[in-house]
Amino acid sequence: MITRRSAALAALAVAAATLTAPSAHAADASGTSEPTAATSITRNEVLARTKFWFDRQVPYSQARTYPDPQGKRYRTDSSGYVSMALNLPAPGRNTQGLADPAITKKITKAELQIGDLLLNRSKHVVIFAGWANAAKTRYWTYEQTPPRVKNRTVPYPYFAGNGKFEPYRYRYIK
Repeated sequence: MITRRSAALAALAVAAATLTAPSAHAADASGTSEPTAATSITRNEVLARTKFWFDRQVPYSQARTYPDPQGKRYRTDSSGYVSMALNLPAPGRNTQGLADPAITKKITKAELQIGDLLLNRSKHVVIFAGWANAAKTRYWTYEQTPPRVKNRTVPYPYFAGNGKFEPYRYRYIK
């Protein structure tokens, strides 16, 4: 027979174990919390996720959030959009956090594939959606920029006067 005292002790033991158990997440420099195990994603999945917001013409905001296909809410700025597309934890990393070597790696222009990123660490990030010309001087992009998500061609690496954009690849893309 279980007494009140043994039931209370059991509940206290469960609570103590929960409070002292190691976290399944680790805080990073961007102030977000990342899972300790990376989530892999295919290039087709990235593209499908980008189109989810594009089809809904999600407005740009650094203060608001919008759900992904599973209902997780991400910031509706450029880095939140890219975080959503890569299925990173909500509400998403900032541009500096997306450049974290644990998450992405720098690549060359010649290595760019659909689902890769062009990133200005202090300003903006876009999703590479393919070359727009044979000379590889323009490319298709999905990006979250005022007033809303856009799919357009831009000059490589990005419009003049916007700082240094470099190609990156999510480490867990297939």
